[in-house]
Amino acid sequence: MTYPTEEKKVFVYGSLREGFFNYDKYLKNKVSPASLGEVRGKLFHLPHKGYPALLDGEDTVIGEIMALKDFYEDIVSLDQMEGFRSFEDISINEYIRTTINVKNLETKAIENCYIYKYVDGNDKNFNSHAIYIHHGDWKKYMNSL
Repeated sequence: MTYPTEEKKVFVYGSLREGFFNYDKYLKNKVSPASLGEVRGKLFHLPHKGYPALLDGEDTVIGEIMALKDFYEDIVSLDQMEGFRSFEDISINEYIRTTINVKNLETKAIENCYIYKYVDGNDKNFNSHAIYIHHGDWKKYMNSL
């Protein structure tokens, strides 16, 4: 089955950001140039996994807004990478894909984007291993190590 090519936006805050390994593997040449953005949430680094987790919260979390050039093709590989399998049964997901309003820090516009939020209840090591990132920027955190 083929779908029409359609651009839809994603907000990425971790290893899918430009300069990280998953950007090169999953997004390079498949997205528009990134714009800096921010959302409300609470950000953690998962050293036992090597990537971040975004949970609901009131902190400012920094990331990048990108438009997928072919949403229906590219979202499949992103879902697999993020461990997203079902909207109905979140117990089998590592992350859940949802939409969120993102403030574009370059244009000041509010943009509706897809985002992957971590399902911390499915990670028995979360409470003992997760490191809270108070400034909300995983790229800054990783560059400080």
